[in-house]
Amino acid sequence: MRRDDACVAAFLAIAAAPLEQSAAQQPDIPVQAGATLERDTVTVGDVFRLAVRVHAPKGATINFPTAVDSLGPVQALEPPSVRDGSDTARAADRIAVYRMAAWDVGRFPIALGDAVVQTDAGDRRVTLELPSIVVRTVLPKDTALRVPKPARPLIAPRAPMPWWWWALGALAALLVAGIARWWARRRARAPLRTGDPYLDARKAFERIERLRLIEAGEFGRYAALMTDVVRRYLSERLEDVTLAMTTRELLAAARGAPTVSFDQLEELLEAVDPIKFAAAALTADRARALGATAQGIVRDEHDRAEAARAVAAPTERAA
Repeated sequence: MRRDDACVAAFLAIAAAPLEQSAAQQPDIPVQAGATLERDTVTVGDVFRLAVRVHAPKGATINFPTAVDSLGPVQALEPPSVRDGSDTARAADRIAVYRMAAWDVGRFPIALGDAVVQTDAGDRRVTLELPSIVVRTVLPKDTALRVPKPARPLIAPRAPMPWWWWALGALAALLVAGIARWWARRRARAPLRTGDPYLDARKAFERIERLRLIEAGEFGRYAALMTDVVRRYLSERLEDVTLAMTTRELLAAARGAPTVSFDQLEELLEAVDPIKFAAAALTADRARALGATAQGIVRDEHDRAEAARAVAAPTERAA
């Protein structure tokens, strides 16, 4: 037995008995028609079967409609499968099975065309009275009745900004302007280096003298600044000396340099270190003497270097 026969055998047993008159019977062509559904409730896209049975006088030809409207919510998936019914010995008994599916949710009537019964006396069109199918959603129950939110406007109106927002913005602008001005003035006050260590050291000494630190009573600061100029000068003049060196490391690196007054350098650094790191007492005269020593170290190193260069120049030219 085919699959359609097994399906039809189950639910056409009910449909076979109540074959109702589909229209006013004509005396020469008596016709009975009925239909039944495999299931009265399905889900969206689920396949179900509709069986249509037409009973006509023996010898008549029964033509079933081929399909339903393809644009409707209920559609036939293929042409119907037609077979003989159980009463073919005394009459023309035909059964058509339609495989169908629904693509929307709700209760929908199934619409087929008319069946046509053909006999020697003529043709008769039989309007088929078909049941409705209930299509339920496949979504969970909690989303079946969900109503979407209304669409938002393209540009949502904004609330006016509070006054304190503007105040914070103005304060931030003033702060940025003040920092920029301070940075510009700081860069303007920064000394421009010429690339000549001796010339830069002289300008640094002059700048410290213009601060008049001794007259202001800042003896230790004066001596420390003058010593820092010496350190920077030597780091630019001597290859082995750097600004990161301690006093002991600087003296070890400068020892043996022919252009450096080592004794004066050692005296200056050992005198200033207690002032810088231990706040040792210092008088104005002692501060001036240390400043003069610092300037003398730089001047002597420059003079000796220039003299050595002048002596080496003729030799290099002769070579």
